[in-house]
Amino acid sequence: MDLGVEKYSSYQARTKAVKQKGEELSVKRSRQKLKQEAYLKKSEEQRKLSKLQTEQYLKEILHITSIFDRELRFSVNRELGEVVVKVIDSRTDKVIKEIPPEDIVKLHSRMKEVIGLLFDKKI
Repeated sequence: MDLGVEKYSSYQARTKAVKQKGEELSVKRSRQKLKQEAYLKKSEEQRKLSKLQTEQYLKEILHITSIFDRELRFSVNRELGEVVVKVIDSRTDKVIKEIPPEDIVKLHSRMKEVIGLLFDKKI
């Protein structure tokens, strides 16, 4: 009978320990979730601020380039998801410089194509 009581006590102790562990894990998960939510909220605020800053910087850049008879044209290469900037002479409408250079954009596009042929999906 003595062994039965010891086994029961041991079982209770293990059950209590498992329950405490579960509560600790639950608390950890809750903290992690709160941290993630705070991070996402902060990221959203930073993106909004970043968008406003970007618009302001672009206005200033366009103003400065107009002083030098230059124009900047921004476009997005949807295939690559990259911004392409062209510096254009306002008088002749000729492209002076392209950032990134067109050749590099084409090379990058072709490399992505080849990789797509070799591999079905990203892991």
